Amino acid sequence: AALAGALGASLSSMVSNLSANNRGSEKVDEILNEAADKCQGIKQKLVKAVDDDTNAFNAYMDARRMPHKTDEQKDARHKAMQDGLKRAVYVPFDTARLSFEAIKAAEVVAQNGNPASITDVGVGAQIAYTGVLGGIYNVLINLKDIEDDAFNDKMREECDNLKKDAYKLLGSILEFVESQL
Repeated sequence: AALAGALGASLSSMVSNLSANNRGSEKVDEILNEAADKCQGIKQKLVKAVDDDTNAFNAYMDARRMPHKTDEQKDARHKAMQDGLKRAVYVPFDTARLSFEAIKAAEVVAQNGNPASITDVGVGAQIAYTGVLGGIYNVLINLKDIEDDAFNDKMREECDNLKKDAYKLLGSILEFVESQL
């Protein structure tokens, strides 16, 4: 999921860089340069999230290996496992949010970038949407073992809203891209 979001951000950054600072682009150079920088920042965070996701799950696995013979050990292990699962939820949720930010940047690039490269922006937005979905799916799969109902309800609601917002924006971008073909 994080890698998909990073690829989506990279495509928008590429189009921004190809479009800015050329003859005739002066009116949109600042917008495109900001978009390129934003996309690079998103990409870097998402590349790091690939390892963060592994590390978060490892914290849960470490908790599962804790001793659990006494009641005190069982309680400590259970708490550590629940905390590990919550950590394993936050990382992919952040991936989904960052991937949505990549889609938002794609909208800016599509509207201001070189029309000859607009298809790359459309593909980047689609790939970033895959990052959103992948992050959300990873959140939802981990919620089934978390016993905190309020936490689960909040995460499900946030995931649902994020998915709807990302899907709507993706549709708008693709409609604009296709109108330029």
